[in-house]
Amino acid sequence: MTDKPNILVICSDEHHPLMSAYRGHSIVQTPNLDKLAARGTAFTRAYCNSPLCTPSRMSFITGKYVHQIDSWSNMIPLPREEMTWARKLDEAGIESTMLGKMDFCGEYQDGGFSKHKIIRERGAWNIPLDKPDPSRLDGYIRKDKRRHLQNAGTRGLEIASDGGYIGEGDDSIGNYDHDRIVCNWALDYLREKGAADKKDPWACYVGLLMPHWPFCAPQEFYDMYYPDNIELPFDCDIPNEQLHPALAHFQKGLDLGEVTEDMLRRTVAAYYGMITCLDAMIGEILDELEAQGFLDNTYIIYTTDHGESLGEHGLFYKQCSYEGSVGVPLIVSGPDLPQGQTIEAPVSLIDMYPSILEMAGIDQNEHLPGRSWLPLIRGDKQDRVDYALSEFHANFFKHDWYMLVRGDYKYTYYVNERASLFNVKNDPQELHDLGTDPAHASVLAEFEALLRSILDPEATATRAKSDMGLIGTDGEDLTLTLSVNDLD
Repeated sequence: MTDKPNILVICSDEHHPLMSAYRGHSIVQTPNLDKLAARGTAFTRAYCNSPLCTPSRMSFITGKYVHQIDSWSNMIPLPREEMTWARKLDEAGIESTMLGKMDFCGEYQDGGFSKHKIIRERGAWNIPLDKPDPSRLDGYIRKDKRRHLQNAGTRGLEIASDGGYIGEGDDSIGNYDHDRIVCNWALDYLREKGAADKKDPWACYVGLLMPHWPFCAPQEFYDMYYPDNIELPFDCDIPNEQLHPALAHFQKGLDLGEVTEDMLRRTVAAYYGMITCLDAMIGEILDELEAQGFLDNTYIIYTTDHGESLGEHGLFYKQCSYEGSVGVPLIVSGPDLPQGQTIEAPVSLIDMYPSILEMAGIDQNEHLPGRSWLPLIRGDKQDRVDYALSEFHANFFKHDWYMLVRGDYKYTYYVNERASLFNVKNDPQELHDLGTDPAHASVLAEFEALLRSILDPEATATRAKSDMGLIGTDGEDLTLTLSVNDLD
């Protein structure tokens, strides 16, 4: 066995940061994540850098903010010249393998990994778009979103007859098939590494899809929760008159209509069930890691690309800066790292790049905004910012937003609209917006100054809108003048 450590990254999709037993949830059962947290460090204020699949993943694979790589939305390809931690490992002679979803778009699917296996490729747009992106205009409606709630429930355990993947978004199938196949790939990978004569260090990324919608869980996991073993979401008013105008526009675009209590119960039960099913697959991977003798010599990172609102504030899916959407679970364990601790300092997923390089013993010579989690975990002194930044430039929002978490507060700057401010320590459910409170004017001003020291929010928004076909030939912001009906 080599003395050099291995690295295992397990990334789920759309896992609400608080919906695990190790985070104190009284209902959702996650025994394997609980064990992993007991072996390592759980972060309680971890955030994605954009609450949407591709932007979040392209950010954490490059260690750069979304605005630094122009990954504004799904289906925008990452330029090949952008360095990734996968390629950095490969160039250092450490085989890096990707199994499952990473969400590279278009022809560039390997992202610098030495080896990769995926089931579903995401297509790519041509950037800039030659027509305005309708998902950011007035009148935009996603009809499938209500359908997911109406159809929430169960599915069988049979994998598609051809061994393939029916497809994300098919309410009758869900994402179990995808994850069962990817989990099996991961088990085979570990067995192959365990049987190899030469024990060179390796790095493996496992990309799972649960608990991403559709809300469809295998029967045995659904039955653990439906109908009464759930918590109904708080502040679940549709329409919600208390929402910030930008979020009211988002809620309108979801077109959820009347959501009955039974729809909610089935949706929540299916989501809980997917988390527990996901946890069981993670347990299989960790058990195999131990069976092959790798557990004590492997750094393990568990996280997700973004959260899921699951009815909180009357919203579903991600896209917004409420905790359920922009927060992520994050557990880090490994050789000689403290066990069973929690860290409350704000961190974000751009830190994954320098963390993995430090785990691999590779010097980081790029100027990147993130910092390794390892000194924070060990309690060592470190030059680290005391805030987390997230941003959003995609569907359901006419205008871009930027979120900063620092100290007791969460601040969201909405371009062309008022800012919001929550004291997340005293108001963890974010029910009392302090953005219009004169007593907090100085806090708002400090956050805006901090944001502008990082980026120019208006200029960045204009660049994003230009790429999405939303800036006219005369410089006009088409989100202010066009509606979806104007495109017919």
